[in-house]
Amino acid sequence: MLYDKKLTASRLKELREIHSYTMEDIAKKLDMFDRRSYSSYEYGRSNLPLDKAFKLANLYNVSLDYLYGLSNKKDNKNLINANELDTILKTGISYNGKTLTDTDIIALKAFLQGLTSSK
Repeated sequence: MLYDKKLTASRLKELREIHSYTMEDIAKKLDMFDRRSYSSYEYGRSNLPLDKAFKLANLYNVSLDYLYGLSNKKDNKNLINANELDTILKTGISYNGKTLTDTDIIALKAFLQGLTSSK
């Protein structure tokens, strides 16, 4: 299944309405100038950027695959909160066959915090 802008648009609208948000509410949560900027995603006029999709997936507790129309499963078992991340990182984690150092983990957490913060 390929990215389907119209399916993404309909899912954005459906999720927003289920959670009783207005377009203006969502635009504010995404740090956008106004609701018209957000509406271009919901009407399928613009592709949904990954940084916005990540925030919306967290807000609605759905997977990015569902949001982008790549899966019909809403389940978001991959989303974790900061406490869960700390627990996972304490068990020792590796990337490309190398165990992450304490400095690597601090950098990773800082990156994730910056990615998900609402500036």
